[in-house]
Amino acid sequence: MKVLNIALAAIGSLLMAGCATNIDAYRGSQPTFDLKQYFDGKLVASGIFIDYSGKVARRFTVDMTGSWDGDNGKLEEWFTYDDGEKQTRVWYLRKTADGSYEGRADDISGTAQGRAEGFALNWKYAMNLPYKDGTIAVKFDDWMYLVDEKRLINKAKVSKWGFQVGEVVLYMEKK
Repeated sequence: MKVLNIALAAIGSLLMAGCATNIDAYRGSQPTFDLKQYFDGKLVASGIFIDYSGKVARRFTVDMTGSWDGDNGKLEEWFTYDDGEKQTRVWYLRKTADGSYEGRADDISGTAQGRAEGFALNWKYAMNLPYKDGTIAVKFDDWMYLVDEKRLINKAKVSKWGFQVGEVVLYMEKK
């Protein structure tokens, strides 16, 4: 099943490579992405990190649980990497008055900013990733594409000093 999920994510990534990078291009498309609805309950994900040379450098799975109280949400993520490393991240999410989203987590610098239009959601944020004996600060331009009410493909460009250093491709599914 993991191989199928990774293959679907890779195919989706290739298909979306030519998509517009402006969130407004997806206005009115269906199904409508509702972050509160999608990230409510249990989800599973499979993903890969592709380095600057195009090589798959890491593979991973994620178990997630989301819950909401009005416009405030919590998304817990438990990562397991192909080398056995485990990580946990807890996002605190908020839907703002203008309908966009904000997010915070311990390894996020400042506040993540996101906006949904149609079936797409775009997040932008800075993250401190573990690297050697410390961390490295990188920026994410994170795109989520709702395939249907249960499945989502996530593609994120990772950059440092304005240069793309990698890409994350992730396939998510609601349990």
